Amino acid sequence: MIPKMNALRVGVVGTGSMGRNHLRVLSTMSQFELIGCYDQDTNRCKQFAEQYGITAFESAEQLFNEVDVAHIVVPSVLHLELGIAAAEHGCHVLMEKPLALNVDDAQKITDACEAAGVKLCVGHVERFNPVVSSLMSIIESEDLISLDFRRMSPLYTRVSDTSVVMDLMIHDIDVLNAICPEPIVRLQAQGACIFTDKIDFAQALITLSSGKMASLIASRVTESKIRSLQINAKHAFIDVDYLARTVEISRKTQFALDVGYPVQYTQENIIEKVFVPLEEPLRAEFEHFFQAIVNDKPIGPDGKMGRRAIEMCTQIEQAILDVRG
Repeated sequence: MIPKMNALRVGVVGTGSMGRNHLRVLSTMSQFELIGCYDQDTNRCKQFAEQYGITAFESAEQLFNEVDVAHIVVPSVLHLELGIAAAEHGCHVLMEKPLALNVDDAQKITDACEAAGVKLCVGHVERFNPVVSSLMSIIESEDLISLDFRRMSPLYTRVSDTSVVMDLMIHDIDVLNAICPEPIVRLQAQGACIFTDKIDFAQALITLSSGKMASLIASRVTESKIRSLQINAKHAFIDVDYLARTVEISRKTQFALDVGYPVQYTQENIIEKVFVPLEEPLRAEFEHFFQAIVNDKPIGPDGKMGRRAIEMCTQIEQAILDVRG
């Protein structure tokens, strides 16, 4: 592989399904020079190293010694150990969500990165979905009332070490925090364990300090894939479909028809269909992290936001357990 001029050297720890996506996208970006990967499954690691013409490292520490940026894409239980090790080796860290399995570990990773003077980005990739980027511009001029998130999927056994709250709902919690970074004044939740011993279906109702309300549903037992957000605002209704990548805004009209004679007509809302650019969220996320590193810019889903998302997930899980007894 020919070295890229002025590129950051990057390595990927973990070559599972998400790690493969990291390798694929990084290999096509001029901002990064993909150096290598590491995985406990040495055969799989070598397979992808050969595919991309990179080094298959024998340990995570060896990889950390050779790169500027480490993408950590492993089971959540390993995040604390690897996140701290990467920081201590002077690597900027992109940690796939969740940042950790609990608030204390999330804070330890954040503190380690701050102490080492390296950047930390949490892989809340939905934040970089172009529909969310478009939405953030739209709501700047809207007076929001409520947000209704739904994230539902069929049973998929890839993730078995955490609840649907930490696995799926956390995406919408991060988007909610980006839109409304306010304290919670009331939280209610209910859920059920259906096919696993973890929470497979969850509903949460949240009231924020400004009075805004949020409803979140996450399911991994629904035989239809849904990723949606509906926002009620004072002067508009905004309908977001993450899968179709569409944003539609319904507004009231002040329409009067005067043609000089009696006429019947139906007054309907104006529906605005927002143009959403075609952009892969993962690529946008990596570009965001690159700019944060080289130009010392703030990171959207940083350690603080990652910790807040975990804290809210924990509160929701506890509320469900309290209801279930």
